[in-house]
Amino acid sequence: MKLFKMQLDRKQYQKVTVVLAAALILAGFFGYNTYSEKKQYQTFLQNSYQRSFRELVSDVENIKLLLEKAEVSASPLQSSALMSQTWMQSYSAAENLGQLPITHVSLSKTEKYLNQVGDYSYSLSRTGAQNKNISEKDMDQISKLRAYAGELLGELHEMEKDVSQGKIRFGEIRKKGRLALRRASQDAVEVSFRNIEDKFSEYPSLIYDGPFSDNVIEGKPKGLDGENVSLEKAKEKARKFVGEDKAGKIIETSSGKGKIHTYGLEVSPKDKDKGNPVNIDITKKGGYVLWMLNPRDIPEKKLTDWQASDKAKKFLKEQGFGELTETYFLKNDNTTTITFIGVSEDGVLIYPDLIKVKVALDNGEIVGFDAYQYLMSHRKRDIPKPRLTEEEARKKVSERIKVERVKLAIIPMPGDKEQLCYEFKGKYNNSDYFVYINAENGNEENILRIIKDENGTLTQ
Repeated sequence: MKLFKMQLDRKQYQKVTVVLAAALILAGFFGYNTYSEKKQYQTFLQNSYQRSFRELVSDVENIKLLLEKAEVSASPLQSSALMSQTWMQSYSAAENLGQLPITHVSLSKTEKYLNQVGDYSYSLSRTGAQNKNISEKDMDQISKLRAYAGELLGELHEMEKDVSQGKIRFGEIRKKGRLALRRASQDAVEVSFRNIEDKFSEYPSLIYDGPFSDNVIEGKPKGLDGENVSLEKAKEKARKFVGEDKAGKIIETSSGKGKIHTYGLEVSPKDKDKGNPVNIDITKKGGYVLWMLNPRDIPEKKLTDWQASDKAKKFLKEQGFGELTETYFLKNDNTTTITFIGVSEDGVLIYPDLIKVKVALDNGEIVGFDAYQYLMSHRKRDIPKPRLTEEEARKKVSERIKVERVKLAIIPMPGDKEQLCYEFKGKYNNSDYFVYINAENGNEENILRIIKDENGTLTQ
């Protein structure tokens, strides 16, 4: 009997050993699989960032070349074409710069340069379109902008070498986060970006009639009111915005002193083992949320775009924003970023009052928020009655466009100005267009082509 029990125990022991071994093998397999997926994701991020960086270098090369051509052009029409191309390249460069995992604070001067080159070029392209030659004063500005493009290009080429040699890995920059970028380390990434910013330390003021000119850039935000708030009040606002059930320790990581002064805060999750810190900027005047980013992983997509839009609308309503309507959206990495604009009591669209909300498609959590343009532009407006009727404005639209709907809209104009327009949405050659006709004098102020694909809806 004892022998039988010993044999039974031995058999049970062997079974347990086999089960444990199998469990260890499975755990190892799943651990390796998770590690492998993580490495693949990091490689994907690195490749995406490198592609954006390469395109940024190409954009700046084209900007420099186009400005050089503009310096020797004597034809108003040719100058207009060159300036239009420079405007588009500058816009592309700013977009690619924004795709890199670097905060806007780290490269604020470079962003300012690219925005000003683009807007200044657009302003000059309209001059050439009127068959007017570019003035000597403007030519001097073009020469200065071209010189700075050369300086920027030189630094970018140096960075390009470091990227190709593996000294700069953008995926690692993202993992380190905003706080790490502010430390005075001497690694290749920070030195390179600091060198670029240093090149623009003596960048001259650019005064002209455009939304990124210095006289507008230095203007005060129109959407801020209320008293200055303390750091503790800012932390309370951040905690409420992120969610009382999610927010743990909050520390100040920076103090923004640009057009909108902010407290830069880092909100740790209550459970430190779950999620990454959330970065959020609170305005010192009024205590408004300017910007927020939750860089957590979003492994899957469960929500539709409409469900994401409903989540974003509910969130904005809970935060106390007025009447808003969604316009465009962009999908990326299992998120949808939805652009909202203001709407007046009479239903007039207000494009300058713009807010972006980023929604995670796994559970509908708000993982990104940007109210910069809203806080710069929002105010109570006295919207005039249009001088032209809808029928009179419709006659100004090309007969080739089949108009589908018409709305009144306030659109931003050069020089920090706004204009009431009729917005005609229509189709031509299987493409969607928006045509904006000035409601006062009938001028065609702008035309936008709508681009729709699997990643969202954008304008061009």
